[in-house]
This record gives sequence, C-alpha cells and structure tokens, in this order.
Amino acid sequence: MTKKIGVSLPDDIYSWMRSRVEDGFADSISGLIADLAVAERQKTELTAFVADLVGEFGEPGPDADAWIDDAITRARGVRQGHVPAEEKR
Repeated sequence: MTKKIGVSLPDDIYSWMRSRVEDGFADSISGLIADLAVAERQKTELTAFVADLVGEFGEPGPDADAWIDDAITRARGVRQGHVPAEEKR
C-alpha cells in the first residue's frame, strides 16, 4: 500500500530529480523519492546493526578492510548477474 503526500523541494533538487527521470534512471520523481527514502532507511538500519556488532565483538581487526572490499566486490558482481568463479559448481 502507498500513501500519497505533497513534497516541497528546492529548485536544484527538483531539476536533478527531473533529469534522472528524463535520463531513464528513475520511472518518476515520486519513485525516485521513494527509492531514496528506502536507501536512507537501509543505511540507518545498517549503521545501527554495525554499532551493535562493534558493541558485542569490538572494533574490527586489521584484516577487516580487505574482507569488506572483497565482500563489496562480490556483492556488486552478484547484483550484476555475475557469479564469482569459485562459487560456480
């Protein structure tokens, strides 16, 4: 279910959103606003989750950055329809 609301935007933000729709990156300004709100909610929830993990297990060790970079690379590949070679079986 959706709720229809009115939103006021600064001119430059509206122009940017309109250009995103015209360029085919979004179906509508309304859809773009909804997508941005979902992304912000996910970011907030992920930030809280990471804070909980740090609270429970402590700060990440020195190998964490490499592991994170690898996980992000794999996630991008999966999202684009590519399965890493070692996972093809």
